[in-house]
Amino acid sequence: MGKHYVGMVVGLACLATALTGCGSAYMQNRANDAKDMIDIGLTFNDQWTPKFGCYFDFFNSIPMGYSNFEGKILGMGNRQFGWLDYRHESWGVFVWGSEHKGTGVFNPKDPHQARPDQRDLTERPRFNTGLVRIHCEPENRPPNQQYVECDRIIHLGWFGFSATMHPGDIIDFFLGWFGLDIMNDDIVKDPTP
Repeated sequence: MGKHYVGMVVGLACLATALTGCGSAYMQNRANDAKDMIDIGLTFNDQWTPKFGCYFDFFNSIPMGYSNFEGKILGMGNRQFGWLDYRHESWGVFVWGSEHKGTGVFNPKDPHQARPDQRDLTERPRFNTGLVRIHCEPENRPPNQQYVECDRIIHLGWFGFSATMHPGDIIDFFLGWFGLDIMNDDIVKDPTP
């Protein structure tokens, strides 16, 4: 009985939200939050030259490895799906590193791809990684959303696998159903017509 009651309350809340003026923005925000939870896909070269990537990063604090990959990914990332351009040029030695990565079309307004002071960029920026380097060279720090992600790529020769989990966005997705936006990435509608 308890499970049915909770399901009915959640269903009625979703229906009530959908019928209000903010319903479409609300549901678009939930969909965007769901797309932010993980970037994942199979990587493929777009040229015959072999490429290499074996890189792991834990919350932009402990980067390990090296990747020099620019090609295609079949998957999803940066709220985009499909056969997309993909770049992952990164290196790291525990507390010191650098990354230049992204999936699909670069959007400087996306808080996962650029900082608020970089909204006029036309190309993906390179960011520092590693607990020590970020503090020693703060002018090249990554966006705040990247501090709550775990990045992985293994690409050997002509194909590989990439996955970036965003634990902060997973929490943001679940809290978003209750009106909370801890990642500050929801669509805010302009109140003026």
